[in-house]
Amino acid sequence: MSAPGFTPLSAPPAPYGADDLALHVPASLSTQPRADLRDPVDPAVYVNDYTRPLPTYAETFSGPGYEAKPPPTSGFAVAALVCGLVGVFTLAPAVAAIVLGHLGLWRTSRNTHSGRGLAIGGMVLGYAVAAVVGLVVLATWIAEQ
Repeated sequence: MSAPGFTPLSAPPAPYGADDLALHVPASLSTQPRADLRDPVDPAVYVNDYTRPLPTYAETFSGPGYEAKPPPTSGFAVAALVCGLVGVFTLAPAVAAIVLGHLGLWRTSRNTHSGRGLAIGGMVLGYAVAAVVGLVVLATWIAEQ
């Protein structure tokens, strides 16, 4: 086990299954593992004169530095909805609502901006107004024939 002239710093390890008296812990000092790790930790067990109560998950991950800034709303999406709403009453900016709605969808598809619903609403209004105007023009043209 050791070479001549070599003094080991520690005793050789005990064979497997042998009792080592230095590792026995009195039952009063040992703790039992929790049956389910999802159970909340009892602060009375882990709090003494030298520690403080353990914070909850919400307390740990709330406060400065942990809140996420929401993405900005796409200006194209807002403009599409405005043009679609104005187009319902004036029948003019339907094409602008369609174009701005598609630009707003393109901008929101990469998750850098919010406002996907605004863009879709503007496009729907734009297509609806364009369809109504197209049907009126078609009906007028047929009536003149």
